Amino acid sequence: MMKPVLGWMVCCLFAGWLSLAGGGAAGAEAGEDSSVGWVCKAHPERVQSLMAALDLERPGLEAVREAVAREDWPAAGEALLAYYRQARSGQWLRREPAAPGTATDPAADLLLRDTFTFYEIEGTVPRLPGGGLDWQYIGPNKDREWALALNRHIYLGTLLHAAGATGNPIYARGLDGLIRDWVLSNPYPARKNVGESWRGLEVSFRPKAWAPVFYGLLTNEAFTPATRLLLLSSLPEHADYLRRFHAARGNWTTMEMSGLALIAVAWPEFKKSPEWLEYASERLIAEMGVQNYPDGAQKELASSYHWVALNNFEQFAATLRHAGLPVPEDYAQGLERMWNYQVYSLQPDGANPLNNDSDRVDFVERLLGGAKTYDRPDWTYIVTNGAGGTPPAGLPSVVFPWAGQVVMRSGWDLAAQYGFFDVGPWGIGHQHNDKLHLSISAGGRELLVDGGRYTYVRGDWRNFFRSSSAHNVVLVDGRGQMPDVRETTAPLAADATAILPELDFAQATFDAGYQELEGTASHTRAVIYLRGRYWIVVDRIETDRPRALEALWHFHPRCTVTERQGVLITTDAVGANLSLTPVGDQHWPVRLVSGQAPPDIQGWYSVKYNLKEPATCAVYALPQAGPTTCAWVIATADGPAPSVRAEWLPAPEGAARLRVALEGEPFTEIVVRLAGEEQIDLGGGRQLDGVCAVLREGQPPLVVHGRLRDAQGRVLASHPE
Repeated sequence: MMKPVLGWMVCCLFAGWLSLAGGGAAGAEAGEDSSVGWVCKAHPERVQSLMAALDLERPGLEAVREAVAREDWPAAGEALLAYYRQARSGQWLRREPAAPGTATDPAADLLLRDTFTFYEIEGTVPRLPGGGLDWQYIGPNKDREWALALNRHIYLGTLLHAAGATGNPIYARGLDGLIRDWVLSNPYPARKNVGESWRGLEVSFRPKAWAPVFYGLLTNEAFTPATRLLLLSSLPEHADYLRRFHAARGNWTTMEMSGLALIAVAWPEFKKSPEWLEYASERLIAEMGVQNYPDGAQKELASSYHWVALNNFEQFAATLRHAGLPVPEDYAQGLERMWNYQVYSLQPDGANPLNNDSDRVDFVERLLGGAKTYDRPDWTYIVTNGAGGTPPAGLPSVVFPWAGQVVMRSGWDLAAQYGFFDVGPWGIGHQHNDKLHLSISAGGRELLVDGGRYTYVRGDWRNFFRSSSAHNVVLVDGRGQMPDVRETTAPLAADATAILPELDFAQATFDAGYQELEGTASHTRAVIYLRGRYWIVVDRIETDRPRALEALWHFHPRCTVTERQGVLITTDAVGANLSLTPVGDQHWPVRLVSGQAPPDIQGWYSVKYNLKEPATCAVYALPQAGPTTCAWVIATADGPAPSVRAEWLPAPEGAARLRVALEGEPFTEIVVRLAGEEQIDLGGGRQLDGVCAVLREGQPPLVVHGRLRDAQGRVLASHPE
């Protein structure tokens, strides 16, 4: 049963919120086939099914009802369009008519020539013998995603904007031709379909693109009565698909239900609008809890798809707000958690972390809008690097314990050090095999990166960007990680992470196996971040036999990377630079790879779909080693990369002990427990029964999840205190 507030909602006429971008294609000149009479004659079944779908008892539709009763379909169509010109439906979408003009818009003009750009790929859609577009055209690069984008109609917004900005009727005619062509060329299959035209996501997008066109051009004569009726006749088909054939869960369901709710709200004249709204509301409210973790992360754990889900959840809430209706409290709290995750995981330059199937996007303006909606001045502060809002309480680093993501920061300014460490589940969709990956940025630029997604076209390139080889992890006998746990039922263990004033700590193990690997192997990685200073990464590979190990470190394409006796440094004149120093004198052999082509792909970076460029990957190789512990010091600085000294100290099995110093500074000792529960002897009678300790000359020691004692058993440091 619906909650009482939802039952009230679906009985009311209310408005919604919609965000668009995009374009259109050329349409026919007005003529005989532009009239209501033509539609009734050429496509009587469409007009009659439309009239049957309407609630003709609704006030204002009396003239339509009377014409339908006498089967005067042209009169019914004319009366219906007259009703919409005067009705209150879609008030938030209506626009004042533009003054007539002859100016043009270059982006819209391309669309009038059937030329579209999707995912950075421009292509001209061919026309079929009957004159309509080939809606199944998969683009010049033969990518089905191109055809799907063509059928989403998001680009109608470019033509609509041009129509309003210029007053030139060619753009409204372009919209007219596109929508009419699509409706007549793509009959409703009335079954679950994975084709380019009637796949669930595309069905959910089109009404969101059509609604502002329908209402925004109500008085524009270049958008013809015939197309208005055809558009209306297709809406019940779209709603039927979304109601009956939607996905069971995930961000698809969110998009599909937000589309169904939009139809119900923007066109309440349909008999089933209350039912559609009730169903969409119940599903969206349920999905808020099912699809998201308690820490706010959407369970696909891909930042781009987190935004997709958030945007569609928000569309429904904003619809209620426009109508003055309450957003259910649990739903609103879930939305705020999703926004909070998006903000607190943000990189200092305003982009999302590039994880799983994500593109790198500037989210600043969108998140400022969220901060205003939810009255969160801390979000404003983060997004503006402290230029507005109020500082967040507590430390700048954050752990998302359900997502298994640890964000390590020195502060909220643009130049802050930033690390993104993935220790969580695989994700319920759009996954990459990248557990224990670490990304780092500093000085306003990315340094160590995730490879990105590049393409969904099956083949070598898709396989590479999804694989461990495109991430900062360790390969075992040349093999990458197997899929891990898709979804967790519990947050990270209490001792897996810590955020302290002077350091951050996180540790996890990947033990789900490696692709086609005989025997067993696992990888444990601990990351210690001394705030504002540097990162120490400690890796432990457990294996049942000697293995060839390769540790990968991927640099951003704008980094100039040099190797000096096993140490990697970036040497760029502008911005921060980084040094990556292996600990000790074992000096793994290292090779730098950039732009290596199939079949052995390596050294590539993709900032967004369909874009890739060569980027340096450092491959450290240790051939035929048994269980192995290695460590790296990653330091950044404005100007030249820091010089680092790092060496091993004696440590018992299951622990790592090392000391690190930046040039001109005394050594700092770092101890990490990788396995076991025994006390770790630090010399001089000192004993550690914690997870990690940091010992600094002339300063109090730091301990993570445990205690450090002296020879007399006195506690020198403890955590929690």
